[in-house]
Amino acid sequence: MLIKFFKRPPKRTNGGKGGSPRASMDYLLNKPEDEVRVLQGNPELSVRLAEAMESANPYTVGCLSFEEADIPEEDKKVIMQKFEESFLAGLDAEQFNICWIEHTDKGRLELNFFVPNVELSTGKRLNLYYDRADRHLAESFKKAINLEYGLTSPDDPQKRQTVSIDKSPTKKHKRCCSGFK
Repeated sequence: MLIKFFKRPPKRTNGGKGGSPRASMDYLLNKPEDEVRVLQGNPELSVRLAEAMESANPYTVGCLSFEEADIPEEDKKVIMQKFEESFLAGLDAEQFNICWIEHTDKGRLELNFFVPNVELSTGKRLNLYYDRADRHLAESFKKAINLEYGLTSPDDPQKRQTVSIDKSPTKKHKRCCSGFK
């Protein structure tokens, strides 16, 4: 399993909408019926809460991506709860909103999350993940869950490539060959 926090396009693209809460939720739900399932939360409520935010960053969206095609339902629930306890530490369930959406369209399991960035009891901004400060937390969470549940780890030495090839042209190559098309 690995954790990915998605970046949203800026508002100046996509007709001024950027990565709107509605567009992101539509992406999460726009899969064939047998390949998508809302596991927890209310997608419409989550979108409305995020749309009500006057922040430049009204929501956080990402996924827990597994190599496994599926895992037991009880394990999914416990992993989602542990994610919430880790990344929303110190908050009661009534203080935040999260929507969990399962995808199986890629032949593997993805547990997608959508979190409006608002603390519900105060209306103040809530930041689920700040990369510089929380990258170590995400890495530790990933390692602990993979070990505890015997999941495939992207850090497994057998998964590493033996040779890494840089496919981007060098500055010298760009200068020397820029006249050729």
